[in-house]
Amino acid sequence: MPRKSTTPIIPLTLAGFLLASAGCGQRMGGLRARIEANKLARSVPVQGSPVTIGQITAIDIENPWGDVVIDARPRNEESFIAFKVRKERHLRWRGAWQGFEFDPTGEYFTAVHETNGEVGTVVIRPTDLTVEGFRPPIDVIVYVPRADGVRVRNAGGDVKVIGAVGEIDVRSGTDDMAGGDIEIRTDGRLVDPIIATSNGGDVKIVASKDSAGTIELEAPRGRVTFDGRYGVTQHSRPEKGRWTGVWNDGLNQISLRSETGDAVMVVVDHPTMYTLKGW
Repeated sequence: MPRKSTTPIIPLTLAGFLLASAGCGQRMGGLRARIEANKLARSVPVQGSPVTIGQITAIDIENPWGDVVIDARPRNEESFIAFKVRKERHLRWRGAWQGFEFDPTGEYFTAVHETNGEVGTVVIRPTDLTVEGFRPPIDVIVYVPRADGVRVRNAGGDVKVIGAVGEIDVRSGTDDMAGGDIEIRTDGRLVDPIIATSNGGDVKIVASKDSAGTIELEAPRGRVTFDGRYGVTQHSRPEKGRWTGVWNDGLNQISLRSETGDAVMVVVDHPTMYTLKGW
């Protein structure tokens, strides 16, 4: 007959509580502090007047090598600009091997808020900071409560714009470096010009049913798709590698061009929550 254990059985939830009481809470607190400190160290301070919630603000970014993400949603109560060195682990290893110090928290970008008091633009530009003469690929992430207009120039990475309205102009790729995927998703009404082009990835936009525009989709080596399940589409002309049409009587230009991938426009409810997988 097996011998009964005399060790008391502690419920899982109680065990977790006892572990936290034994000091794990303090260690987690220290971890959170380090995470916050690291986050601030990799932020880009905005020079100029503060970016306020009620002010009309546009975003203007140039990133010669890396991703660009603009998240413009009301849940972002404050404006915050961060960056991430994409090959940080490799650069740390190379620095230790070759005897130089790599700083992943250097001033790789500057940000200036230019405003006339009513309308402002946050201008983000790269600095000439390099690591042993080499500038690694660096991703830029912008969190703002709203974005009334966007301009992006980048290469060697993707571009994602979420929640922005107004005029949007995104160009990914240069003559020397291929661009990446471009994805634009917004719940706001798109009634201003939108131009998005990439020489190295797909170009896709997810719009709300209240938007409108004169649409031109171009993908010489991929597919073109306009899924306008809401509203009225007129004068549509599907061709190989090209689609044009007028949606909801809009006169504003919506032009998407991908030199190597697909050009897709989808109209859905709640675009910011929509996933483009499968397109």
